[in-house]
Amino acid sequence: MASIFKRGDTWWISYYANGKQYRESLRTTNKKIAEREKQAREAKLLDPHRQAPVDINPTISDFWKRYEEWAKQHKQPRSHERTALSWRHLVDMAKPERLGDITRPTMEAFKRKRLKDGAKPQTINNDVKDVQAIIGRAIKEGWYTGANPVVGVERFKIQRKMPEFHTEEELTDLLDCAEKRNRNALWVVLLGGWAGLRRNEIIHAKWDWFVFEPDAPTIHVKGDDDFHVKDHEDRIIPMSQRIREVLEPHAGEGYLFETAPWTEGKHHYRFDPKKSLMAALKDAGLTEKAPFQRLRHTFGSMLVQKGVGIFKVSKWMGHSSVSVTERHYAGLQAYDAEIDVF
Repeated sequence: MASIFKRGDTWWISYYANGKQYRESLRTTNKKIAEREKQAREAKLLDPHRQAPVDINPTISDFWKRYEEWAKQHKQPRSHERTALSWRHLVDMAKPERLGDITRPTMEAFKRKRLKDGAKPQTINNDVKDVQAIIGRAIKEGWYTGANPVVGVERFKIQRKMPEFHTEEELTDLLDCAEKRNRNALWVVLLGGWAGLRRNEIIHAKWDWFVFEPDAPTIHVKGDDDFHVKDHEDRIIPMSQRIREVLEPHAGEGYLFETAPWTEGKHHYRFDPKKSLMAALKDAGLTEKAPFQRLRHTFGSMLVQKGVGIFKVSKWMGHSSVSVTERHYAGLQAYDAEIDVF
């Protein structure tokens, strides 16, 4: 009549009462305790005078307090900040009083509203994924006994585009133009095109990231109190000799790029490298569209075309998984003679 099962390390119980299925956390990692609770629950189910279990359906505010306490102990701050934003978008739109007020039609309406407000399909897909994870956590912790309404909600189909990048000749021309411009432009092009650093990584690059060992120079991209690497994954990149030759004579302490005045706008940076890079791109006669992404994509595409393994490229670029690298660059891989082994 009842069965127990594990979710993670915790034992749960599943049973039917009055034609309805219930799943509850037994809040124990001990199987013997879970078995005893199963027997006790089955005895209650055989009692004709038993009361049906009470559904757990907390108010949104009560649930969110419990979830935030859990998130403080189990999630990285930036990760929680992102999922919390998705949750606020939903709650502001639907204004549910209780967790059970969020239904599948609610989620479909949420998708339409976000799209109408100008959110990109991929952003909406991420919102839906975050909400599903949040409600899933409520069920897993036993804070809510309803079903997860987000399971099965259709996501928008995203047309994947191949990354745009400079050719090797264009990258060399850009470096020459950057060198003629100023030191900032030169360093930005080197760090983006020869190390694959993201814009925010370039901005926060510190001298202690750069290890000028004679035989194995490396770049250690790492976070600190003022800066977090994307996905919180620090990484080590072999340092290009071109970067070493330019930077080593200037090695010092603190940030590579000094803080410069920056007019207020949509974003505020401790240093903004865009002006220098855009000037160099203009001098080289190259497109100014997505300048930092294009430099980073050029780094990845050049490595793959030169025959560097996709796993190495993935690690050096700091991708969340090899599948991301394959999706972007697998079509650029050089000819492999191993195709003719049979």
